[in-house]
Amino acid sequence: MTKIDRYLLFLYLRAFCISFASLSGLLIVVLLFTNLDEFQRFAEQKDQHLFQVVVEYYAPHLLTFYERLSGLLALLAFLFVVAWLKKTHEFTAMQAAGITKRRVIRPLLTASAVVILGAAAMRECAIPIYQDQLDRLPQDLTGELPRRMKPTVIAEAEGLLQGRHLLPAHFQIVAPWLLTQSGILARNFGSIIKAENGYFRPREDGKPAGYIFINVAEPLTIDEKNSVYGVNGKPILLTSKDTDWLQPGECFIASNVQYELLRGGSSWKQYASTGELVQRLHGETLSGNDLRVLIHGRFLRPLTDWTIILLGVPILLTRPDRHVFWVAGACLLLVSGFSAVVMALNALGATGTYLSPTICVWLPVLLFLPWAWARSNLAMES
Repeated sequence: MTKIDRYLLFLYLRAFCISFASLSGLLIVVLLFTNLDEFQRFAEQKDQHLFQVVVEYYAPHLLTFYERLSGLLALLAFLFVVAWLKKTHEFTAMQAAGITKRRVIRPLLTASAVVILGAAAMRECAIPIYQDQLDRLPQDLTGELPRRMKPTVIAEAEGLLQGRHLLPAHFQIVAPWLLTQSGILARNFGSIIKAENGYFRPREDGKPAGYIFINVAEPLTIDEKNSVYGVNGKPILLTSKDTDWLQPGECFIASNVQYELLRGGSSWKQYASTGELVQRLHGETLSGNDLRVLIHGRFLRPLTDWTIILLGVPILLTRPDRHVFWVAGACLLLVSGFSAVVMALNALGATGTYLSPTICVWLPVLLFLPWAWARSNLAMES
């Protein structure tokens, strides 16, 4: 790495940090003053300083801001570096010294690729850890408000797990029931197993992962029935009759379905990892086209963000006479048009009417990426 590379990367990092701080700070300020009363009440209730409450709530949201705006932030940082080099005539001096445009742009493209790949890694590894906290509204800082529950297939039990609602703060299901129409559980316990409350328990101390039902109301003879195991010896449903860690009136349904997959609505999709989305798709009883669109979009997101960068490069390099705000406006207009095309095709793919979800998601990249790459190469050679 040469001194020029280090200098350009320093300029890029500075521009990126300023852009990220400006955009995220503006969003946080707007959201904060809209919900300031809720934060104040929660701080008084927990006997904490207001600043501490705000930081704890919005710190995970900074991850989502970065992940969603990574392509735009990389393009803005790219734009400001090139504009600065042209304003100070350093770009001209580098070209006069025999340094080509491609050589100047290369470290900036590398830094943009790192930003885009970092956002993908954060989307899969960091954001899913804070799913529950990110899903909370300022009006529900304690996490005690009920959340919608989506009926979910429990493959191990050959049944459908349902409930009145969820309380994610305690990994609780209110009024859960397991509906089975066939299989070993239906023969031994009937078509429905209903309880007052249920809780998710991860795998620990030799106990399998799954859901414990407390105060079972149906069947009433649950404590008189033996536990049920599969052909491979793995537990399917455990009862207190032969399981010492269960109390009377309790049963345990062994399952690898994580608690987060029970969330209903659409907000959970924003913070779930791709693996969780695939697992949910396998349990979909309907078409699941929206999940297919989202999963393919996750895999293509780095290429989509990279296309955004390449669409802006020709404007930055071929219009040196234009003012920086004109260039920024042209870049944002082009990016907005590309994003509109992506969103429209994603919506079309979710319906599954005219084109398959796979084609709709891949089509913008297949159309725009080669064209943007060719134009960028031409601009760097001019």
